[in-house]
Amino acid sequence: MSTRTFRNFMGSPELAKLQKLASSQRQLDRLWQAALPPEMTGRTRVVGVDRDCFVVSTRSPAILAKLRQMESRLVERLNEGGLKVISIRCRIQVETLPHERKIPKRNPELSAAALDTLAEAAETLPDSPLREALANMVAKRRGNPHR
Repeated sequence: MSTRTFRNFMGSPELAKLQKLASSQRQLDRLWQAALPPEMTGRTRVVGVDRDCFVVSTRSPAILAKLRQMESRLVERLNEGGLKVISIRCRIQVETLPHERKIPKRNPELSAAALDTLAEAAETLPDSPLREALANMVAKRRGNPHR
């Protein structure tokens, strides 16, 4: 990726939207963790806000039951923190079993343009293990592993 392309990406409206969304999610999480009793922090995950309902998930049915018992107190604390909600919806987030997890693809395909950019980057680096690794990777991806 050239410097210009990187600068364009960093100033893009899409990235600004993602940053705003991430910031909003972190703020919701801070409010939620502050509302919870200390023994329950970190045992749930904020999903978001759906109109006037705060949505969280947990992997534990016991935690879910406890949250339902504490709902009115938690809503009150969230509202004191500046959030305007009237209810909390809790759901169980089932963890996938190890054999059901998808194994990430180790060597994703790279376009010719990406390989050209990586080769260009390798050429600009001083002699170093990084330069050698980039050059080797590009050579392997292009089908000539011994350069």
